Amino acid sequence: PLRNLNANQVIAGYVESEFQWDWIGMKINVAVESPEGNQSFKATVRMAQDSAIWMSISPALGVEVARIMLSPDSVQFFSKIPGNKFYYQGNYDALGEWADSPLSFADVQAILGGKPMGFDKENGKYIARTDDARYALIGKYKRQVKRVIGVNDNALSPEDSLNIQLPTRRYERLRNRTDDEDLLIQRHWFDGLTFDPLQDQFNDLYYQRSLTLNRSEFEDTDNGRFPREFDVLIQTLDGDLRLHWNISRIRFGRAYDFPFTIPENYEQRTGF
Repeated sequence: PLRNLNANQVIAGYVESEFQWDWIGMKINVAVESPEGNQSFKATVRMAQDSAIWMSISPALGVEVARIMLSPDSVQFFSKIPGNKFYYQGNYDALGEWADSPLSFADVQAILGGKPMGFDKENGKYIARTDDARYALIGKYKRQVKRVIGVNDNALSPEDSLNIQLPTRRYERLRNRTDDEDLLIQRHWFDGLTFDPLQDQFNDLYYQRSLTLNRSEFEDTDNGRFPREFDVLIQTLDGDLRLHWNISRIRFGRAYDFPFTIPENYEQRTGF
């Protein structure tokens, strides 16, 4: 059995073993399941810490069909698919609409870089729990959340499912008087021995959606332990989106170029 640790001790355990990187280059195999159908592809990913994320996407035959370039404040994308050639330049709204969940540069970097998403190890306020062989950190939340789900943050267990307990009309009145970030619950799970960041879960009671990110197959490297398998599940009122990917090749510490030139005569669109 794990000994009980407080939130600061769990965070300290994670920080001590946290994977460190400045550059990452990797090749990944991706499978996507959505209400529109299933698809799979390969991607080459290059990342510079807090600066840029570049991705080239290819189907099984290896011919590039899309490229994406992310900076902290902008998104660029173009599709080379015959009959659907276009480009997008703008902010992260279009990416969030595609994923049915708000995403920032920091979120994407954490997802691809093997670190907890939305985790504030310096200023975040969390409650620690043991959950079998894992430690869980539950983000402290405001009283509006307690009114919606009927449980305060001290009484919430890591594995509890969250359901709206208020009658519909009362919930709608509270929602109309509340900012969306005030109705967000976040939970993070860490391995009880290695403090590997195993899982993140976000329950958005404002829009009635959730995001769960699982990491597995951690391997030792000179920079720390890094996961090789990832699974993201986004659940909304309109259906579920699941992304699974595994890393087939990875390299750390090598500086990369980020070639991105929009082909001529491509249609500009406001989303993708």
